[in-house]
Amino acid sequence: MSEDDSLVEEFFSEVNDKYYPQVLEGIDLLDEQRIEEGIEVLSRPLHTIKGVTGFMSGFEPASTFTHKVEDFLKKMQAGEVEADLMQIALAIESVNTIFMLIEQLRESGSFDQELTDDIEARLCGEGQKTGTADESGINPIEVETLPDAQIFNIKVNRLYSSEQLKQVEENLQSVNGTNKLLFDFGITLSAGSAFFELIASYSDNFEIGITGMNSHCTSTFFSWGFQRYLTVFDSRESFLNNSGV
Repeated sequence: MSEDDSLVEEFFSEVNDKYYPQVLEGIDLLDEQRIEEGIEVLSRPLHTIKGVTGFMSGFEPASTFTHKVEDFLKKMQAGEVEADLMQIALAIESVNTIFMLIEQLRESGSFDQELTDDIEARLCGEGQKTGTADESGINPIEVETLPDAQIFNIKVNRLYSSEQLKQVEENLQSVNGTNKLLFDFGITLSAGSAFFELIASYSDNFEIGITGMNSHCTSTFFSWGFQRYLTVFDSRESFLNNSGV
């Protein structure tokens, strides 16, 4: 093993054992709208990740991206960015993306440039979406009723706002005649932990499956442990045949 390989292995050991638990604590605090505390907890691991990846060959994009996330969090902490629900969701999305980014760089040496460019544009716009319509007022769910199940097709790129979550819950409350539900992510680029938490709260009443998640949604889903309540399927066909993956 080369010196560079040893550095990478040591770094990821620290990420898994030390940094990521701190980050999850910080994200929890942001989710609870305890902004000052959350950013304070996040600042230590993110600052270290930014510095270390800046010196690791091939990981420089992670350092650059983390620096931009840090700048956004500092603006939120200083009150330059209003800490409303959409901005908090963007902060959480951005922090989660750091870990997705370093994993992609480790596995393949490349990363989802389109996703990071989109997030960076929104960070620079102080949380306002750029190049896309505001989807907060759009019904995020299109329900498809099958003989033995209902498919909840998610019809928005990002699912975070309280208005969207309220509409999802209304759809869940109106389900009848089946106990099998599948959420198909389709075009969805990202979803907040609050969305997964909402549908997980119905897992005692329904068999709930998830399919079509991209790497960013998958990162949020597994990092928060929602696989304990919801089952991931590789397709709607495997869900209907009850063959989880």
